[in-house]
Amino acid sequence: MPASDEVGRRLAEDGVSLLEALDGLGALYRAIAGGEPAFDAVRALSSSWAEASLIYLHSLSCEDPLTGLSSLAHLRSRLGEIYREAELRGTSVPATHALVVVEPLYPAGITPVERELRLIDVAECLRIVFAGGDVLGRLGARRAAALVDRDPNLPDQVETVRALITQWRLDTDEPQLARVWIEGLPAAEQWAGRVLDELARPA
Repeated sequence: MPASDEVGRRLAEDGVSLLEALDGLGALYRAIAGGEPAFDAVRALSSSWAEASLIYLHSLSCEDPLTGLSSLAHLRSRLGEIYREAELRGTSVPATHALVVVEPLYPAGITPVERELRLIDVAECLRIVFAGGDVLGRLGARRAAALVDRDPNLPDQVETVRALITQWRLDTDEPQLARVWIEGLPAAEQWAGRVLDELARPA
């Protein structure tokens, strides 16, 4: 299994397709053991190939391809820029910026595909309300956030996001519920990174 795991990762990095990688594994097993590969070996190779491929794909873009939301790494990078700018200007990030966090509330038995579709809806609602230069990012599998300026209209914008999400689906009479809140940012950049990590942690 460790060898299959390593081979899967290296083949993905070299641009070899998963089908070719599995064919190679099968040929190796038949040549050495005279049979088909063990399930654990196939699973290890496939899993490490997929992980390496995702890392490569995510490195090509700072956006999640499904929702169009910025990656967590991009959100973290932009947050770092804001802290550096604040230090140069002598301002306070907690006073000038905040995160608007959205966590859809899913009914029991929802599938992973339905969860992703719900997050796409959330992304569209955030784009409507925060249409300026705000960074809209994905926080793990279940949350999205907007990195926004703190201004007097922010509470009204949050209520607009909540109302939009609730009524977004026209194909159902059931309200689409979500928790929406303003997450304050800490004074120091390193603590801001921990806030992002905590928000992205699986529930």
